[in-house]
Amino acid sequence: MTDKTATNQPLTFKGDIAVSGAAGKFGHLLVRHLHRTNKVISIDTRPFPRRPKDVYHLQTELRRRNCRNLFRSRTIKTVIHLGPHHTTGKPGSSGFTAAIENFNRLLNYCETYKIKKLVLLSSFDVYGARPENSQFLTEEAPLLARELSALRDVDMMAQSFFWKQPKIETVILRPTNITGGVSSALTEYLRMNPVPNLIGYDPMVQIIHEEDVIQAIKLALKPNCRGIFNIAGPPPLPISRLIRHLGRDTIPIPHPLAPLVLSQLKKLGITSAHPAHIDYIRYICMIDDTHAHTTLGYSPSKSLKDSIAAVDVWS
Repeated sequence: MTDKTATNQPLTFKGDIAVSGAAGKFGHLLVRHLHRTNKVISIDTRPFPRRPKDVYHLQTELRRRNCRNLFRSRTIKTVIHLGPHHTTGKPGSSGFTAAIENFNRLLNYCETYKIKKLVLLSSFDVYGARPENSQFLTEEAPLLARELSALRDVDMMAQSFFWKQPKIETVILRPTNITGGVSSALTEYLRMNPVPNLIGYDPMVQIIHEEDVIQAIKLALKPNCRGIFNIAGPPPLPISRLIRHLGRDTIPIPHPLAPLVLSQLKKLGITSAHPAHIDYIRYICMIDDTHAHTTLGYSPSKSLKDSIAAVDVWS
């Protein structure tokens, strides 16, 4: 699915780059990297007051008419969509419906206005944390996430678009737990102190520094690059060791009580972690990113120490 000559091409862009979901912390970091060499447009329902002065921001939903007018009037050639990582709603919920409808409209814009490249920042979460998982999951593994159904379905829509629109270079990136600007299930869990410790469970986990994810996105923007890529960081480690590195205290909790405890902590504002994410600190869910190394030329630049320290950067 990927042209292996992509790594030999210069990193140059023609036309504007539109970043959907840019007003969040990670989006802000991504825009600051991209605007130095490109004309960047941000699209988000949230305000973006701290954006660089040369970045145009449209505060709207993708499915609104003013967003269509933006694509019609601008020379947008590249679109980066930061997927709905926090949408835990089931099909039929308002959050799920909005995420699917917005991405579907974005795909329509890409087709109608001759976008050259679409990059979706998905997540390893789409594979699902299950006791049957193999040690390392490749890009061919089925997407079996139960609670993160909006992100999973957006990922699947992008895969279908890849085949339906071969003239558009579609790239799907599935990074592991990002530390820094994106609040993943694992980082929200680790930011608690004390950390609830599931008795009898100590899975191996992977983390990746946000700067390495930025690097992967830049590599995905190279000409002739398309396909699906797992993106990992330093070598994995047991979750208990990760907690110790952060200097956290722990509270042992039987697994059956964990959803109730997490729900109460969420109500009290102690964490934004969702009880649906319990399985990701219970079962193994790690990815094999060999494809990204051999085809994108990706290699993490941040050490395990740096990646762990970034857990608390945005807390």
